Amino acid sequence: MTEMNFGRQLKIAANHMVKRFDDFARQYDLTSNDLAVIDYIQHSPRQAVSQAQIEREFAIQRSTASILLKRMETKGLIRRQKMVSDGRQKLVVLTDKAADLTAEISTYMSKEESALRAAFSPSELAIFERILTFYRQTEE
Repeated sequence: MTEMNFGRQLKIAANHMVKRFDDFARQYDLTSNDLAVIDYIQHSPRQAVSQAQIEREFAIQRSTASILLKRMETKGLIRRQKMVSDGRQKLVVLTDKAADLTAEISTYMSKEESALRAAFSPSELAIFERILTFYRQTEE
């Protein structure tokens, strides 16, 4: 019997989760990435974040963030503006169009989170959190 490859299984599970998120997002002409960014900005204390914060939060390169945010801007979901404190940095703000979707997005995200929490004990979730933290902290 061969041992399970946990890294590969985590990648496969993440792909399945993204597919479910994409299936939900499609009804609003969004992607799972759009959902994640909208949810992140919505829960930000100032309801606005810098592009650099988005890059750090989602562990993506500047070029990837630029493409994602440009696409979201084209869809009318966000607005980028120069930060007053540093004109080189961009502040990302939700538009009214995206703000109108935040309730549906929050409900969906809450249901997904509740389903996970209902399926596992607190001790299992603590172990899962440790595993996720391990992978998030792994640097190349």
